[in-house]
Amino acid sequence: MKGYYLFAPVEPGNVGPDSGVERKVRAQHKALCQYLDCELVILPPAEYTGSVAEKIIRRLPFTAAWRKWEYKGEFNDADFLYIRQVYHDYSFVRYLHAIKKQNPKIKILYEIPTYPYDTETHLSASNAAFVLKERTARKAASKYIDKIVTFYGQKEIWGIPCIDLINGYAFSAVELPRRERTDAIHVISVALTAFWHGYDRFLAGLAAYYENGGTENIVYHYVGSVIPEHKKFVQDHHLEDHVIFHGMQSGEPLKALLQQSFLGIDVLGGHRKDYPVSSSLKSREYCAYGIPMITSSPIDFLPKDSPYQFLAPYDDSPVDIEAVVRFYHSVYDGKDCNAVAKEIRAYAEARSDMSMTMKPVADWLRGE
Repeated sequence: MKGYYLFAPVEPGNVGPDSGVERKVRAQHKALCQYLDCELVILPPAEYTGSVAEKIIRRLPFTAAWRKWEYKGEFNDADFLYIRQVYHDYSFVRYLHAIKKQNPKIKILYEIPTYPYDTETHLSASNAAFVLKERTARKAASKYIDKIVTFYGQKEIWGIPCIDLINGYAFSAVELPRRERTDAIHVISVALTAFWHGYDRFLAGLAAYYENGGTENIVYHYVGSVIPEHKKFVQDHHLEDHVIFHGMQSGEPLKALLQQSFLGIDVLGGHRKDYPVSSSLKSREYCAYGIPMITSSPIDFLPKDSPYQFLAPYDDSPVDIEAVVRFYHSVYDGKDCNAVAKEIRAYAEARSDMSMTMKPVADWLRGE
């Protein structure tokens, strides 16, 4: 059985050796290759000139909104095509139609990295045309898709049956570092930050903690794109000694930050986009580094009473930093912090290593 994994990124930040998304794609492809003959195809990011004419054309109902798709028969020899693509438009629909027309036996699988994703975008006058195009085009695309691959328990999306997976991670690519505790409690978040990450809740909790006489030295490493209101909040509440905005980091600098961190923030705004359970990539990365997590959306492979998961309320309330401090001490006091990290890593690897999590896709393709 021969097939292809097609990755079609929209944003430049989602490709390249420093991209977590591309690393995941390559790990998924490598895992599929353990079971099937599969070739990886990574398209360049969509390109925009930014001209007024282009902005108008991209918003028209049946034009290409993100990239101009053109099928040239490259998958005519394939038994399957696994696609990771986030947004639909009618250019993409025509592309799928052409693939099925030229190769009727092909099975098309379509991965939705997060679902539902409609609430990830605030509807505005500038993006309304894109949102409408996406929502109508995905209905048209559904007739060409045989299975949707998702990670959030859905049995069916857009009338298409799902293969429900656990989000996997290539644990073998990360060496578990050795750590030494310091007097400070180092906390980290890593993301292309959006409103639904909910980091404002942690910042609000820090402000309340110190305004009420909190004495622990908490250092929050905010890694990734910065929401301007977050930086202003830190300045207004004089939290500069406790919050460090590192910007986008990758490679060795990111590894160093993860190595010195003892708590990781996953998702604190899941309620803002109907995200009750987290299957996030960063939760796996924290586990690969042996870091306990703070979240309001329980991690999918952890029991809710896990000693390595702090569950904040599923709402907009400030995070209770006093409770976070107690959680930190319950995890580490009187214990070898490296033994703790090793236990977290082993538990996660046994349940979400990529070689295991992609097997249901191969099983379905092979009719097992």
